[in-house]
Amino acid sequence: MITIILKIILCSSLMIAIYYLFLQREKMFRFNRFFLLFALVFSYAIPFVQINLPAISEQKNQLIFEEIKTQQLIQNTAQTSEFDWMNFILMIYSLVSVVLIIKMLISIFKITNLKGIDLIYQNQNIKLIEKDLPPFSFWNKIYLNKSYFENEKIDRRIFLHEKTHLTQKHSLDLIFVEFLKAISWFNPAIYFYKKAITDNHEFLADEEIINQEFNIKDYQKLILTEVLQVQNLSVINQFNFNNTKQRFIMMTTKKSKLENFKKLFAVSVIAGSSFFFVQKVYASGTNENVNLNPEFQIDSSLKTDTVVVVKDFKTENSKVKKSKRSEKHNSKKQFEDHELPIPPPPPPPPAVNFSNAEFPEGLNELRKGIADAFDSSFIGKNEKVTLKTMLYVTINKNGEAVEVKPDGAHQKFNEEAVKAFKTATKGKTWKPATEEGNPTATVFQLPITMQFQ
Repeated sequence: MITIILKIILCSSLMIAIYYLFLQREKMFRFNRFFLLFALVFSYAIPFVQINLPAISEQKNQLIFEEIKTQQLIQNTAQTSEFDWMNFILMIYSLVSVVLIIKMLISIFKITNLKGIDLIYQNQNIKLIEKDLPPFSFWNKIYLNKSYFENEKIDRRIFLHEKTHLTQKHSLDLIFVEFLKAISWFNPAIYFYKKAITDNHEFLADEEIINQEFNIKDYQKLILTEVLQVQNLSVINQFNFNNTKQRFIMMTTKKSKLENFKKLFAVSVIAGSSFFFVQKVYASGTNENVNLNPEFQIDSSLKTDTVVVVKDFKTENSKVKKSKRSEKHNSKKQFEDHELPIPPPPPPPPAVNFSNAEFPEGLNELRKGIADAFDSSFIGKNEKVTLKTMLYVTINKNGEAVEVKPDGAHQKFNEEAVKAFKTATKGKTWKPATEEGNPTATVFQLPITMQFQ
């Protein structure tokens, strides 16, 4: 999920950068509106799209799970902190999103509940409000202070400006971007989109006035003489904006000879970035940069408290090594060297009083999930090396894997093994170990070896 979020941020940032660098100053407002809206939809959708690619066969990586008994050590020491930072971050994200959505709804409520008189003016819904606000429009209605309605007439330029916002459905754009801002407030690019879309709406409305052959200077004076007031309503198109200078510049800007080239360039960037931000799934069934996808056939007669013997496998990229059974490890020395908060293993408890923790889908599915999630791209294509690590997984009495510590010589391999384990077990609740019939915390031990050939 983190990868998808990063792709959304990077893609939306690239698209808005293209807009500000190449499109903003061009007098092609309708194309710019389409580009901004499509760029937003594209940026938030493309990371979820998957494409199938041929398998990569340049390097054969073999993921090996040694056949040893999984030692599960009773955790008698004081429990380490089980504070879940991911849940805390998710709670903060949800809280901010809810607040922003409520704020948007309040803005809409304030607009629709403004006190005033509703009437039809030139086949358009108008509301004459008592509050002293500059003209603005929302949804299908123009909102004006009573002072703008004199002799049963409204200044034609003001009326046409606000009517343009309504006929071109600018309110839908603003509601859409406000919703995206609420659910992705952490994305800095979304705030630039909000400003760009709002400015573009004004350019479109101003263009309609100029096309009606109104005097540009008189229209500019009208804008300057409007009383500038902050409304703090994020979902409306109002006659008063702080981008007055930019609007005046665009009123007199002539079309560029490079307009068509810039349109083609913008479309090309979107097309080219599609392949970069899409999820690439290779024929072996793994995601991009992952060359491992073991498929196991397991002997169902084996107990789940031992690493399952693999009788056969379907891919060349994975196998199970049959090593000497019950290979002994000097656990005490390992823990001291690597400062793992795991006590030396006590004598094995009687089977009648102690039962091991169990992965809900079985140990073989756990190993397969780890292989699927393992990214071996950190090893060079021409390197031939065998890497090993031992994962010590602390499983509390609630069946939660609260801590994973690797014990291997290669730091990057350790990190990727931990990452693959967490991905394979995400959202899974283990069956906790029991001692004397009561749930107890244990440490689950899982060896992983990989051969690069």
